[in-house]
Amino acid sequence: MTAKFAFVLALLASHAAFAGEVTVAVASNFLTTAEKLRTEFQTATGHDVVLTHGSTGQLYAQIDAGAPFDVFLAADQRRPALLRDAGKARDVRTYALGRLVLVSTEEVTQESASEAFVGKTAALADPTVAPYGLAATAAMEKLKLDTATFRPVLVTNVGQVATVFATGNAEFAFVAASQLPVLNAPHELALSGLHPAITQDAAFLTRAAENDAAEAFWTWLFSDKGQEIIEAAGYDLAE
Repeated sequence: MTAKFAFVLALLASHAAFAGEVTVAVASNFLTTAEKLRTEFQTATGHDVVLTHGSTGQLYAQIDAGAPFDVFLAADQRRPALLRDAGKARDVRTYALGRLVLVSTEEVTQESASEAFVGKTAALADPTVAPYGLAATAAMEKLKLDTATFRPVLVTNVGQVATVFATGNAEFAFVAASQLPVLNAPHELALSGLHPAITQDAAFLTRAAENDAAEAFWTWLFSDKGQEIIEAAGYDLAE
């Protein structure tokens, strides 16, 4: 155990005697990982974690309108920065680097995608509110996919994209790498290099300044253990 991690555990344990609650707004791609973090964090500290998930754009709009969240785990950098600039976030840090993957019912390569998609259905998140959807549209352009030749299914967030694929309502789907274990897709195609980096920033919201549970969760998120859980879930880590 490193001295740094031992210090973090001691800090969190000191909070356990005064257990509280932290409300966390989570981008849909990160929900399963956030649930793992919650379990470990609650066991270590005694604090409760309440998770609410949705697309980054939807959650940002709720926070901007005054929704009572303490921490925002976004799937981009833009919305947390906007909250910080508006005085609604005290701190903003990168907690994960996302990876986009194309899952399919038949094998496909970057070279064969434009032909394979013809007449098929492909699910992706709405790029106006979901960063993974924005990344998907960039990847589609690089793959030379013509939406006139296939049926795109546009849903609100990448969690819904996974549902569309899992229920057999699409032959192709643009999902987060962190969703692969639960999807068990027949075929997977990594899309790294075909879209801008998916840098996921967290915002510690100003309203949580006096919330010990929120402070402890923020510390836990960036601890060695927290980052280890995030990396194991299929994310890259910021340097």
